[in-house]
Amino acid sequence: MSSTSAIDYHGEIAAQFDRRYESSVAFLERFRVWTDLLDQYVKPIDRVLDLGCGSGIFSNYLAEKGCIVTGIDGSEAMIALCNQKKKVVNVRYVVQSLPLPDPAKYAPQDVVMMSSLLEYMDNMDQMLQQVRDLLKPNGLLIVSIPNQLSLYRRVERRLFRLTGWPAYFAHIRHRSTAATFSRHLSELGFYRIETTFFSSHDPISRLLKPFLARQYVNNLFVGVYRKETLKNMLPTHP
Repeated sequence: MSSTSAIDYHGEIAAQFDRRYESSVAFLERFRVWTDLLDQYVKPIDRVLDLGCGSGIFSNYLAEKGCIVTGIDGSEAMIALCNQKKKVVNVRYVVQSLPLPDPAKYAPQDVVMMSSLLEYMDNMDQMLQQVRDLLKPNGLLIVSIPNQLSLYRRVERRLFRLTGWPAYFAHIRHRSTAATFSRHLSELGFYRIETTFFSSHDPISRLLKPFLARQYVNNLFVGVYRKETLKNMLPTHP
């Protein structure tokens, strides 16, 4: 993460954050949504870069499938957890703030993934442009970001202004709608394959979920995007 305060915040909650994947309904849903996409789109032979890897939950998942994985996070506490949980040799972890100061150090990637990273970036576009440069032709970006249309997100913003809770909100820099985010990525050289909405376990979303469209009652979405190349940008002919 680029913001030192965001890195410090996540370092302080590293162990608590990791335990949520065992006990929190929302985190268990996140794991299911992400691993469903990873199973569908990532091949066991792929080279994968996990930016903002946190405690390594998805890095380890893909490494155990056979991928060659590099997990990067700005928090030393998070990377320490990653190394404690590491079970296979084809994953390595690096303490490094993002965007990368020297992206040329990393071999071209088949897949770059970013789970709950972009919202904390001071310069989201710089990060996304760097990701495009890191990917091989036709490489995949799998990325999540807070859903701006979520009704709970609107309440959460007002609640933070009044009370200072939830604490993580102090470090949030970006939100987006799925349509706006896909358009923006298209301008940067990606085309959308799939978008999945998730995270509707707060009281407001649970109450309204039976009555409203998914984009209003889910707090996050994750998209799968392919890097466009000259070949797949050219018009097709019958």
